[in-house]
Amino acid sequence: MLPVMIRRAAAFLALLTLGAIDAQAQTRSYPSLAKRPVEATDRLAERTPAPVQPAATDAALVQTVTSLQAKATTADAAFRTKLAKGRPLVAAASGAAPVSESWVQAQMAISAADAARYESIASLASLDTLQVSHMDNEDGARVAADVATIEPVRTRVLALVDAQNDALDALRKTLSNP
Repeated sequence: MLPVMIRRAAAFLALLTLGAIDAQAQTRSYPSLAKRPVEATDRLAERTPAPVQPAATDAALVQTVTSLQAKATTADAAFRTKLAKGRPLVAAASGAAPVSESWVQAQMAISAADAARYESIASLASLDTLQVSHMDNEDGARVAADVATIEPVRTRVLALVDAQNDALDALRKTLSNP
């Protein structure tokens, strides 16, 4: 009988405690779920950033970019020369078995052309690095001026490297794989 009374007393105390907690919860004020004024406006339509006027061009940057473009153009000329010398060798080895003499000569010609374009690839990598490093600036006008200086040259050098890749891929496709 005593255990039953203890259980009933514990249940009664639990009900009293829950009632007190419920009474406290009703007195608290919770935040409203209604839309706030900032949520009711169209954030995309309002915010149009003011155009950034580019700063003056940096003479040192122009000199660096021009030097990288000259290196890429010189390397492209050397690549074209090696490519012209290698095309007949690759054409002669197009039906040859791998590791035959003509096939090896064609592979060497492709490798020579690939090596001649090193400065083009290095210039592109330098331009990419230069562009990323100049974009890491809080001055929007400086960034706009630097990107306007670097991007056209970078695009031209990228086109050179892409054309070189395409030419080498075309030569490699004509040779049989070992």
